[in-house]
Amino acid sequence: LTEQVRGRQATALKPMAETEGDPRFAGIAANPFFSVMFSENSSPEQKRSEITKLLTFEGTKEENREKLKAFELFKEYLQSQREEMAQEIIRLTDTGTFSELKHVYDELNNSLVDFDNRMKPLTDIIDAVYTLRTNGMTMEAFQEIIRDRERETKLSAEKEKKRSEFEVLKSKSGSIGQDIASLGESRSFFGLGPVKEEARMAIAQKRQELSSIEDRLDSLGSEIAELDKQAPTASELGEFSEQKLKLRELLDISAEEHKQRQKDLVDAAVKFVTTAKTRVGSVREHLGQMNGQVENLFDANNMMGSVYAILNEGIKTASSNNQKVRDALQPPASGAEDMIAQMAREQKKMAVEQHITALDASAADTMATYADLTSGAIRIKTMKDAVDQQATRARTMHSQGISGVADRLSVVLQAVSSAALGEASAMAKETLQQMADNTNKVAQKESIRIAMGVEEQNTELAKAIDDLGAYGEVVRAATSITREGITDMRKKLDELKKLAENVQGDVQDAIAVNADVPRDGTASAAAPQKTDKAPPSPFKIGKS
Repeated sequence: LTEQVRGRQATALKPMAETEGDPRFAGIAANPFFSVMFSENSSPEQKRSEITKLLTFEGTKEENREKLKAFELFKEYLQSQREEMAQEIIRLTDTGTFSELKHVYDELNNSLVDFDNRMKPLTDIIDAVYTLRTNGMTMEAFQEIIRDRERETKLSAEKEKKRSEFEVLKSKSGSIGQDIASLGESRSFFGLGPVKEEARMAIAQKRQELSSIEDRLDSLGSEIAELDKQAPTASELGEFSEQKLKLRELLDISAEEHKQRQKDLVDAAVKFVTTAKTRVGSVREHLGQMNGQVENLFDANNMMGSVYAILNEGIKTASSNNQKVRDALQPPASGAEDMIAQMAREQKKMAVEQHITALDASAADTMATYADLTSGAIRIKTMKDAVDQQATRARTMHSQGISGVADRLSVVLQAVSSAALGEASAMAKETLQQMADNTNKVAQKESIRIAMGVEEQNTELAKAIDDLGAYGEVVRAATSITREGITDMRKKLDELKKLAENVQGDVQDAIAVNADVPRDGTASAAAPQKTDKAPPSPFKIGKS
């Protein structure tokens, strides 16, 4: 806008320059006040002197009236220029600010929400795993998840089995219906008579079969509906049931899906930084445009203020000069004045006074405009300071904020990964410790079992000792009995020997009896008389 004002000024200085718009200002370049104020070769002091000279009452009343008219026209021209510059400022207003505001709110907030939505499931899982681990509920939750999976697998298999049976029976039902329809066409008398007997019997059989199938289909439908209604079993973990669900989510998702989740989180973080950089850069661009507009407005206001300041100073000096002219037109002290001179003097004095009055009114208007321009300069300065401050903030946000956010995002992502690895390490440690505890329990039980085995061996040894002692007693008793038996047996053997010897003698006598007895029936005289001194034989041998 400054270049436009300067261009307008240069155009105004050209001879015969014309202003577009209001026809009153078509010949403004010929206006003496315009020529003075926009002279490139004059200093502000020189311009003030020229304005003072133009506004000081000189010459005829008509000439001064023309100068006042030219002055008022110049002021109206200045006001029209203020209006035109204001319109140009309005036309140069950035119309993309609300669009940029929409983009900032939309894209940045969507990027933030997207990042949070991708971050929350991961942090929830880490928090849940941490809570379960620190409260010693990890294995209980894991075992309950295994039981839930087994129940779900069993339930799913049962549903699938019933659905498969349902589909098979449904297909079979349709096939039987077609068979019944086909059998209904089997008629006697070349198709003109009633349904054949064998066809009626087959139809009745198939209808019975169809009725059974439909009953089974109804039953299967009810059973499947009941299976669908079955709710998951209530968790036994109480306040840790939500954490168990998160652990289940961790276990149910495949490793590749977890990788994709984390990759999506990284992509969301990169997108947020890129979006923030783009949007902040766009805001900086708009602020730069606005700053240029404010500077143009500030320069135009200062230029217009300079014009009115020169006019004010010129009016002030001209008012003083006009007062001196009026003082010079006071009646002479001597009073020697004819009527013609008096009339001429008073008419001129009246014209000067009218000139002073008009100039005073113009001075008030000019001063008010100058005051308005001064307050406008303050407002523009405040606006410029605000824009500069916003531009500084945007520059700081672009150079430090986005970089800081990027650093924080990288730290957060690394922290999430580190937390996941930390939980994995801690869980592995606890699992190994649990395995060590389990093996220790087995080893302890085995040690106790071995110790109990030694005790059992000691008991068995004690029993063996007792048994051996009892056996010794038995052996000793048996030995004593045996000894007594052997002693008795030997006695009996001696007796048996003696008896055998006696019996042997008796046998020999029995053998020799025929020889010892003579044929005449008398005993041989030579045969000695046998004395029976032997003990009686238990076998009654030798006795008649």
